[in-house]
Amino acid sequence: MKTFHRSMFYSVAITVAVAALISGVAGKARGSTLQKEEPAKTVPSKELVPLRLAYSAITVNQAIPWISHEAGLFRKQGLEVQVVHASSITAMQALLAGEVSIAQSVTDACVSANLNGADTVFIASILDKPLYSFIVHPKIKTPQDLKGKRVGVTRFGSTPDALARGVLKMWGLDPVTDVTLVQLNEMGLLVTGLVNDVIDAAPISIPNNLRAKNLGFVELFDLAKIDKTYITGTVVTTRRFIDRQREVAKRFMKAYLEGIKRYLDDEEFSVRVIQKWTRMKNRDEVKESYAIQARNMLKVPRTPPAGVKTILEGMEKIPAAKTADPRRFIDMGLIDDLEKEGFIRALFKG
Repeated sequence: MKTFHRSMFYSVAITVAVAALISGVAGKARGSTLQKEEPAKTVPSKELVPLRLAYSAITVNQAIPWISHEAGLFRKQGLEVQVVHASSITAMQALLAGEVSIAQSVTDACVSANLNGADTVFIASILDKPLYSFIVHPKIKTPQDLKGKRVGVTRFGSTPDALARGVLKMWGLDPVTDVTLVQLNEMGLLVTGLVNDVIDAAPISIPNNLRAKNLGFVELFDLAKIDKTYITGTVVTTRRFIDRQREVAKRFMKAYLEGIKRYLDDEEFSVRVIQKWTRMKNRDEVKESYAIQARNMLKVPRTPPAGVKTILEGMEKIPAAKTADPRRFIDMGLIDDLEKEGFIRALFKG
């Protein structure tokens, strides 16, 4: 977490420069709408409000913004949303600099930044359990066999990093002295790292965990069975954005909720979108991943305080984490408003 703490507070000039760099990379292949998709009724282009969203990993729990984008649901709500990919640290830097308004799945980074004085908050979470597997080389039979081995994570301060540290501690292993944690940047590269013998184990999310198992690697532990609430697929913004552009934020949340509904109702479309944005070639793996997430997804994506508490418990090196109220990191006001207005009830009435 020290690495993350330092990186969070680089000078504003560096942060803006990095954020501006990623903001220009809304990849054409991923930014275009899927062919043959019937567009939703949209607001005329000249009236659309621009909004930039960063997603931090190429994995299925990032799928809802992709669905909303591809189905034209953001435009239906009067938004021109630019969806960009960045690491969790870079996405958080961009959020704090105002270069993006929303960041997807910068979960531990949201809490850490808030503890250090930022106004970052969760406004939604689609999962209250981690749909990850702790994947190992077949030579590893028990948790104790991990001693002296290399455990891969995407980035320090990311959800895979927190999960790796948490599960190692659960097994009585010290993530600092008993193993070597190796950063490989992307979820897909964790599988590549296993194949190329760069790492011996890693917490890997769907659909990449399925690919790893199909390649002969072994699930040592299903992380969804951790006996704690653990939020993933989170949506993070700043109180500043909510206060200054509440109507825009509410439009975003409407489109996001409509994306959840579309995900749950339209398997074929959702699988195509996930396959496109993850670039996974094995359709069966993507379909299985879709189904696993559909079974576990929260239709009304309220962030449970117990999930934030779990994150705080893993930040023992940050003194403020020990006494922090989990509710300070959550703002469910947008969802509350839409619930009171009947939008959610009408959306899911079928």
